[in-house]
Amino acid sequence: MDLISTEDINQRIEVLEASHSVASRLLTLIERDDIGAREVATVASADPVLVQRIMRMANSAYYGTGGRVRELHAGIAILGFDAVKSLALTSLVEGSGTITPQDWDHSITSAVAAGEVARMIGADQQQAFSLALLHDIGEAVIASLDSGFHEVLAERRTLPLTADFELAMLAAERKQYGLHHGAIGADLLASWNFHPDLVQAVAQHHTPKGSLSRVHAALVDGDRIAHLIASELSMDQIREQPSVLLPNYVGDPQLAGVLANVKARSTAMIADLF
Repeated sequence: MDLISTEDINQRIEVLEASHSVASRLLTLIERDDIGAREVATVASADPVLVQRIMRMANSAYYGTGGRVRELHAGIAILGFDAVKSLALTSLVEGSGTITPQDWDHSITSAVAAGEVARMIGADQQQAFSLALLHDIGEAVIASLDSGFHEVLAERRTLPLTADFELAMLAAERKQYGLHHGAIGADLLASWNFHPDLVQAVAQHHTPKGSLSRVHAALVDGDRIAHLIASELSMDQIREQPSVLLPNYVGDPQLAGVLANVKARSTAMIADLF
């Protein structure tokens, strides 16, 4: 297919906005400084799928609310605007039919893992969780333009990350589409006025370089943990593959416990949501 330009991405955003007005209005509303959870709930309430997702996430075991959240504005207050914004943007792109259950599995596992790493390194857990929900949204944009990309993703999701694999993956995307999925996702977030630090973190979530920030560090580690979990490798197998990219901020003595914890918590959240 032809290379993807910034104009292509902007046109795709316009199409999605036109067909998903609630998500579009919600993303714009959250940018205002004078808005509270009740006002956001008023707009979100027009989208039953988004309402269900917000309420299920707020009542999931991850947040420890014991299923006691009954009102939408309370659920929004628990999740925070960052998470609601992430869900709204995902909902907007999901309407194109390009976000699969496997994509949700990876995003949620990455988010839970990023939140756990953030806790360990003193980063903002809620921000890390919310950003990780969106980190691969550029892949959905590519899939909306090239249906064959789903097959690539199906295989990619189950592989542990290595430096060589990441380099080859990004190079192949740049060659075929002109941009890799991190850059495309960053353009999408920038168009919705996400903070520049978060935009840059998404753009560089596959990077051999050092961390840009603590939230970026949590995102990179969260993605690596999600891939390790999906690969279903045992700890012995992981240790036998020196090329596998391990989390930078989770030491070897802690890794097995973190993997088990993240797997259990993300599996529970996925079950709660879907």
